[in-house]
Amino acid sequence: MMSFGSVIPDLQMRAEGLGAKGYVAGLVLATFSIAQFIVSPFLGRLSDKIGRRKVLVVTCTVATLSSLLYCFATTLPVMVLSRALLGVAGANLGVAYAYISDVTTPENRSAAMGKIGMAFGFGFMFGPPLGALMINLGNGGPFVLGLFSAVFAFVNLMFVLFFMPDAPPSPAEPEHLRKLSPMSKLFSALRTPGLGFLLLLFLIANLAFSNLESTYFRLAHDDYKIDQLATSWILVLVGVVAAIVQGGLMGGLVKRFGEVNLLRVSYLMQSPILASIPFVRPWVPVIVGCTILGIGSGLAQPNLSSLISKAAPAALAGGIFGITQSLGALARIFGPIIGNELYEHGHWIPYAVAAVMMLVPLAMAQFIPRQLGSKSP
Repeated sequence: MMSFGSVIPDLQMRAEGLGAKGYVAGLVLATFSIAQFIVSPFLGRLSDKIGRRKVLVVTCTVATLSSLLYCFATTLPVMVLSRALLGVAGANLGVAYAYISDVTTPENRSAAMGKIGMAFGFGFMFGPPLGALMINLGNGGPFVLGLFSAVFAFVNLMFVLFFMPDAPPSPAEPEHLRKLSPMSKLFSALRTPGLGFLLLLFLIANLAFSNLESTYFRLAHDDYKIDQLATSWILVLVGVVAAIVQGGLMGGLVKRFGEVNLLRVSYLMQSPILASIPFVRPWVPVIVGCTILGIGSGLAQPNLSSLISKAAPAALAGGIFGITQSLGALARIFGPIIGNELYEHGHWIPYAVAAVMMLVPLAMAQFIPRQLGSKSP
């Protein structure tokens, strides 16, 4: 996530500078998610068959190569190719979540998901500001930034190769499911009582949040009048807060309030903050809003991931988390396209749409049974 996050400050502004505007800029940003969407279910099923570690070794290698290619992203085709390769590598997030599910007990799973969420938070905490510094060192070009990103991807690869043991073997996938295509499995999962409801909730929440992710650096430049580095420090705050919630507080919060209640609170916090973002100005209102947003997003991800893992059959852990990541990628395909097009008509519009959309998972979360939080998979 450090490697991935370092490119974020450059990506939105560089795509616009290379002539991509409106939905075209959204398509460039969505290239990563399109590739991730296509590959995630395949990697999940493959990791069920051959083991999580082997899949992670290959995908971390691809991440290193795609970051090196970004060194030469001075044209749109090279940028798109680099993002597509990184999307293939980034499809391993489902495998990472399945690994966590493999090596934890149901009662400890939310805390474990919180720790991997904390790692994501740290990646977004330090990646963007360091990436902005690399842009300055490279005189605005992508070479130093791409090299910086590749170094972190390579360190990650070395860690997986030499320090990460494989997870216990996954239960054999039932024969009737083994024959299904990834898309058939997606529809099968969506039809599964309980599981389908959670996956749909996950899709809508990610679609809402992607409006912010794909336009925020543009909004900060156009309306806040601050540069990429200053904008990155705002993301650092979100990352710090989310990391504290996920890594330090999640276990105790789950034991006291339960996963379902925490999920409801998380969406209740996020909706009004998303609506307010275009109308506040640095620094105190932005700091307060980002703190609340960090708490909300920090609560949502690990609790929803844990609930999904408990609702899914053990034999399909890798496949289900692959499907989950595909749904997240699907949201990040359409979110940037829609968000950047709406941004051209009014900088506040994508955030208003995001806030309204976040009310949908808030309403859906009221119908998640509380006992699911303690139900074994």
